Amino acid sequence: MKGLFPSRRTRPALFAGLLAFVLAPIRGSSADDALLVSAVADRDDDDGDGTRDADQAFLPEAARVDTVPLPARVIGQKLFAFAGSERARIVANGRPVPWGSVVPAGGAIQGIEPGFVDVVVESRGVQNAARVLVFGAGLKDGEMRSLDLVRSRFSLERTPPERVEGDASARYDDPDALRLTLETPPRAESVPRIHIVSYAAQGQRIDEIDVPLERSTCERGKSELACFASIPVRLVMDDVDRRHPLVSGRSVRGEVGGAVELQRDGRKLLRVRVGTPRIADVAPSYTAKIRPFVVRFDRGGAPSVGTDDKTAADEMKTELALASAIWGQCGVTFTGGADVHVVDPPPSHLVAFGDTGGVGASGGSAALLVDKKPVRVTFGAGMGPVLAAQAFVRAIEKEGFTGTISTNARTMPGARPGADVSVRRANGELASLALAGPPEDATMTVRVGHIDFADGLDHFTDSDSVAGTLEERTLVKALDDGDPSTIEVIIIPRFSGSGRIGESFISSDFSSLRNVVLIDRAGIRARATSLTLAHEIGHVVLDMPGHPDDYGTDTPTLLMDSDAADASPFGPRRLTLAECTRAVRQSGPGSRVQLLTPVPLAPFRPSAPVRPAPRALGVTAR
Repeated sequence: MKGLFPSRRTRPALFAGLLAFVLAPIRGSSADDALLVSAVADRDDDDGDGTRDADQAFLPEAARVDTVPLPARVIGQKLFAFAGSERARIVANGRPVPWGSVVPAGGAIQGIEPGFVDVVVESRGVQNAARVLVFGAGLKDGEMRSLDLVRSRFSLERTPPERVEGDASARYDDPDALRLTLETPPRAESVPRIHIVSYAAQGQRIDEIDVPLERSTCERGKSELACFASIPVRLVMDDVDRRHPLVSGRSVRGEVGGAVELQRDGRKLLRVRVGTPRIADVAPSYTAKIRPFVVRFDRGGAPSVGTDDKTAADEMKTELALASAIWGQCGVTFTGGADVHVVDPPPSHLVAFGDTGGVGASGGSAALLVDKKPVRVTFGAGMGPVLAAQAFVRAIEKEGFTGTISTNARTMPGARPGADVSVRRANGELASLALAGPPEDATMTVRVGHIDFADGLDHFTDSDSVAGTLEERTLVKALDDGDPSTIEVIIIPRFSGSGRIGESFISSDFSSLRNVVLIDRAGIRARATSLTLAHEIGHVVLDMPGHPDDYGTDTPTLLMDSDAADASPFGPRRLTLAECTRAVRQSGPGSRVQLLTPVPLAPFRPSAPVRPAPRALGVTAR
């Protein structure tokens, strides 16, 4: 077979050319004819179909990112592999082409495993030897286990910054940080560096960093390769974590739904998506729908935050973005922030029967004014709050109004649950109610809700937390869409008294107020020290009324800590794996009220613009 192997005279020149390439940075091909192409082992899943790209029988367009076009001189020629054929394959138009076949137009090499593939190019009866060089890039966790690049993902840091000691083969405790690895055929070169680029869910660049590699021990069975690894790289939620001196050289900002790409000399080595913690057996990511509101001080007045409707909406969007970033530690993001409603305080549309006491009627009546029209409702002896509410609805329907009855949870001192009626005009607008005089019943309480921010919003106490106060219910029930699978987030001017800057109503309380968060302007101002909105949303998503430190160890770095305040990376901003698991169990698929919807992976396409860093995250006293 003349020409199959180089002669003694040509062999030094061939391998001199190969060595010249190996000493150069990775490129698509060498200037020397001895090296056909270099490629990376295509171990990731660029088209998001759940299969490693190198294992697919057909490569969609999105999965061809890592293929390397063969030189024009090879097209139309036969290409044989006589050693290492399992390390790469020929593809054309997305379909594999067997070794030994004529390479069609569009032919490319797809790497499978790192190493050399010794090939022969047969052209017009002349055979010339060449090589395909395949590199391998990967990720390893703190136990130095190689990750499956299809099923594994980067996750946002859930632990405070910590110094990492030891070489590239040392184990470490951080459950989210990952080492970058590179496997190459042995070559004489300086220790390489890897460029990391992180992308947002919509494809914009968020951040990038260069990370040096060190020589490391190769895995068993790969002794023929040269192996390198980096220090543990952290994917963080914001610049507070990104810039801390302990970890600034190995941290990069990221976003759930986005991706982290490893590059060398501008060439992609691998891309991994960002989502839920790797050790959690859950979906790649989840989303929850938010309905955001900013309430004005009074009708036509200034909004609770900002100077006008636009700045008020911007403040809300910022808060929701911060909450999304924090909950990104669990792979959870929040949607709906683009549709912020700046609204007036509602009129006195709500009447409460039984309210917190829940005592039935003795036999009597109550007179009310509905848009100044007198309406009288009669109570039979022993009639409970719900039956009283139904009697009232029948009475107002005769005047052309409609009423929506909602039953509240029984409060701690209550004999039974109270009932509210929200009254609307025929056109759907809220009506205005007032008592025409004291109720003429010795035991049935009838109260009309009224919003007055001059003295702050009356907030619940331990005795009525499951039902909320009448003023809270009057506000929330005017804005509620009746769908418990959405989370209403409402910014108000302030709460009454002092110390309260945020509160939430959760589903498991069986209240008519479900999955609602209230936060005041003080909670917004406390952004730098306590993530109030993220904390209160946590109560809703976790379906948890209390705080871990109420009945366990006080941990000031945890988001759900009840009293911590600190603007540094050691402040109350962390979520545990147990909390991430609880969120999915209590609010994910199969839960009683599903708030979290799984988000399937889709092909990822980076775009050029770089997205600026968000404002630094902060937290509150709750």
